[in-house]
Amino acid sequence: MSLLVETIRIENGKILNISFHNERMIRTLYNIYGLMTRPELERIIVVPESARQGIYKCRLIYDDKSTRMEFLPYSLRPVRSLKIVFSDDICYPYKYSNRDKINRLFDMRGECDDILIVKYGRLCDTSYSNVVLKEPGGSWVTPSTYLLPGTRRANLLKNGIVIEADISYNDLSKYIELKLINAMINIDETEGIPVSNIIAGF
Repeated sequence: MSLLVETIRIENGKILNISFHNERMIRTLYNIYGLMTRPELERIIVVPESARQGIYKCRLIYDDKSTRMEFLPYSLRPVRSLKIVFSDDICYPYKYSNRDKINRLFDMRGECDDILIVKYGRLCDTSYSNVVLKEPGGSWVTPSTYLLPGTRRANLLKNGIVIEADISYNDLSKYIELKLINAMINIDETEGIPVSNIIAGF
């Protein structure tokens, strides 16, 4: 079985969004291994001196028997266009280190920066993030048909910043723009991708 990963944002030495990462790790360990353990990441993660200035990605790699960490400097990769790819058999409910199926879809992006996965006609995620879409009235919605239950997504939903909706491929034209969100990217940290820059692929 592939190892699991938890990606956590470290900003000036502070561990962000920690409760949502704890919840996901607890749920994952129970669902996959049947473990009733409650790991406390605030105790497990010790931020090294070298990662206490600026933004770092803490990559926690684990299974039911082992845990290891790496800290990597983080810089935002600009994404200005998306290629829609259709896959009804893609399944990624847990954050595995093995991303072969997603990587194969990513290789279909053509000239675009990333992909937007559509499963059974419903919008899901990009290759590495959940998505939110802006309505003409200014509200933000996120697809209820996501692949991975992201921690940033959970935070935004809990705080009422976004709402969940069933969004079909044919609904895209109803929205103004799309943004990528994940543990490392908040909703206000990137420019939106115009819907016109989301290219259909068949």
